[in-house]
Amino acid sequence: MSTMIYPLPKLRVLPSSLPLERAVRIELVEGVPVLKASQVVQTQIEKLLEKERREELSASERKELDRYEEIDDYLSWVNRVVRNLMQSESSQKSW
Repeated sequence: MSTMIYPLPKLRVLPSSLPLERAVRIELVEGVPVLKASQVVQTQIEKLLEKERREELSASERKELDRYEEIDDYLSWVNRVVRNLMQSESSQKSW
């Protein structure tokens, strides 16, 4: 059984409000490391989403929220790849 290679998505740019340290946390879910946005990042996203519900975001706020969405997509992609690789290794060991 061969391991699938996934094309690595590219991020265009990071949000200016993204902290360079403590932006991502790692949790273990059934022995698999899962990357998630830190509480600081989640709070910023929630502020933008709340403002969006009340009023229209400025162009810079819209870009910032879009960039956070790209990061979320990227982390989801990394988590899927890691999970699939670990499942693949686990099933190969079963043979």
